[in-house]
Amino acid sequence: MITFATPSGTVRAVPSEADPAGAVRYCLTGAASGTVHVTATSSPARWDRFDAVRATLGSASAREWPAEPLVRIRGRAYQGNTVRVLAYSADVPWGWLERDLVDTDDRPAPEQASQTLTAILRACAGDYAARSDFPSLQHAARRHDTPQLLKWLEAMISHADRAQARWLEEAEAHRVQAARSLAAWWTLARWFTDRPHPVLALLLAPDRESLAHRSEYLPKWAEISRGAADEEGRRLTLFRSEYEGLTRPTAAPESGERAYFVVGQWTGGGDVDIWHVEEAPVDPG
Repeated sequence: MITFATPSGTVRAVPSEADPAGAVRYCLTGAASGTVHVTATSSPARWDRFDAVRATLGSASAREWPAEPLVRIRGRAYQGNTVRVLAYSADVPWGWLERDLVDTDDRPAPEQASQTLTAILRACAGDYAARSDFPSLQHAARRHDTPQLLKWLEAMISHADRAQARWLEEAEAHRVQAARSLAAWWTLARWFTDRPHPVLALLLAPDRESLAHRSEYLPKWAEISRGAADEEGRRLTLFRSEYEGLTRPTAAPESGERAYFVVGQWTGGGDVDIWHVEEAPVDPG
């Protein structure tokens, strides 16, 4: 059991055994009641890297509709989740990805309740990440989530592939139209030089849809379309790399220990009031 202080009072959290998907559920008592679902998850930057921890209010994961028992404070139930990005220190804002915390009527949590829920989510996520079997939990979560992630990536790869082809087609069409407009303008200019005529003068005038104007803005549109195609190409490269990373077989990690700094105080009866948990630096210095 871990014990920690919150703006609403002391909260105690008892972790369950990890399930086959690598998830652990924390049963809350004290100033808050309910369950927090915590599991390893893919990095927000790369889906093939499971170096993040997601804590969700309720017994279901964030990719499912939160199930009871939701976390309650003074009888009011709340939903929401937070993600701990392990690539960054827990002390920096970008070390956490936090969403709005709302009640079951989709109303924002009051300030004190929001601070309490944030403290609960962070404490449970920190305790989960500090487990000695965390590498095994990461492996189990990856194995569980990979089929769904591959389905999403297949759809994203297909969409990005079509989008890139569409942008390239538009860029080529703009380039061809610009060249044709410019060639037509010079042809009309030569005709006007040989035989001036009001109709030719009208066609040569720089109006909004004139040949001169089209030959000026269509190359810019071609550049914009080409830039969009390049951006889709970068997305496509990332999606394919993530797909390949997820399909690459990974061996189950060997059990090992990691060093952590734990700041807290014994409260008697085997309970510990944990104030902060931080992974020790890998660098011996």
